[in-house]
Amino acid sequence: MVIISPKNKSIISLLFAAMFYAVAFFSVGLSFYYDQFTLEESLITGRAILFGLIAFSLAVGIRFSQKRTLFFDLEEERYKNQISVGPFKKGKWQYLPSLKYISVMGAEYSFSVNLWYGRNQHINLFIFWSRKKAFKTAFKIADQLNIKLLDTTRKNNYRYLNMEELRKKYKA
Repeated sequence: MVIISPKNKSIISLLFAAMFYAVAFFSVGLSFYYDQFTLEESLITGRAILFGLIAFSLAVGIRFSQKRTLFFDLEEERYKNQISVGPFKKGKWQYLPSLKYISVMGAEYSFSVNLWYGRNQHINLFIFWSRKKAFKTAFKIADQLNIKLLDTTRKNNYRYLNMEELRKKYKA
């Protein structure tokens, strides 16, 4: 079994998540405190704004605290993309097609790591804001899955990278 998991979240991300969760829970408490059944337009509008704030705060809190882990079970030929927030996990096993290669795409500020199979079909694994992190992660996956790594970050200059050179570079 091959498990690809990013490092734990930074303290700053967790602090932002905690702040947004606190706003959401405070807003839920506030909604119970002012719980009145009325058809007065101002209270209905206020309630809608409060529920919008709760939904937004929860969504942003989840975004800051979620962790994505990829599992590859090569013996059973399946993979799972699992999203977890604290003890809550979501993901299901899927058939793993015959893998061809992994690529790093993008330029300047955004780099995506894709796993290619079949005839021009791919699984988007990660998006990074750092070229170095994208290539390091793509190398680790390619090395563990024993597939090629394609650099597509330069227009009309795609090339497979030398895995032996990358092993020296990233394992040193």
